[in-house]
Amino acid sequence: MGNLLLAQESIDQVKSINGLELSSSLQSLKSDLQLITGNETIFQNHDYLARHVKRNLEIGVLEGIYLGHTLNIVNGIESPDLRVTYFADSLFKCRWTFDKQGFPNPKEVFKNFISYFSNKFGPATETQFGDTFIWKGEVNRLMVNYYEGTIQIEWRDDTVETKTKGLFKAQ
Repeated sequence: MGNLLLAQESIDQVKSINGLELSSSLQSLKSDLQLITGNETIFQNHDYLARHVKRNLEIGVLEGIYLGHTLNIVNGIESPDLRVTYFADSLFKCRWTFDKQGFPNPKEVFKNFISYFSNKFGPATETQFGDTFIWKGEVNRLMVNYYEGTIQIEWRDDTVETKTKGLFKAQ
């Protein structure tokens, strides 16, 4: 048990998850990203979402869809959707989404992720309804969520998240 505790990392001290390092520059991934502008086809019928994206762009928040084939793999499982979010040219949020169609038993995949991150960071600091597990540090936050067969893993710098929300509200 003692060796297990020594092997665990602090969520604030971890340098990267799956090769993604919070605070890395946009330039390090730009060639593998499709940056979202709010002008994409999906936003043509969703004016509210388009306005939201454009307001984010005005305060310096850029979101991109990862088009590569390595950073979207977490614990050996490939995510069909990896979104990364930057503020002031610095990565502050990563969100992997695993759709239920990709797995015969998504609940087992969810349990696998909980076990993987618990071994890496220790027990979750918070759980909600048995389908959301959160590891929260002073700065960083990791959340693994299961909802209707879809799994999301979100890793972010909470201080930057709070700052961008404040800028968004100030507009």
